[in-house]
Amino acid sequence: MRRRECPAVSILRARRGILLTPFHDMALMCPDTTEQDVDAHTELFAAALAELLG
Repeated sequence: MRRRECPAVSILRARRGILLTPFHDMALMCPDTTEQDVDAHTELFAAALAELLG
């Protein structure tokens, strides 16, 4: 069975400037993506989970 991402996580990311396609488990990166961009997503994702899980 395929896991589905919680829609709230997608909304939290989008409201903070990070857009990922929700229909697969991959992040598509352009050549201009920096290590700082990846770090920003990792930090935002952790904060979103903490906010959602209380």
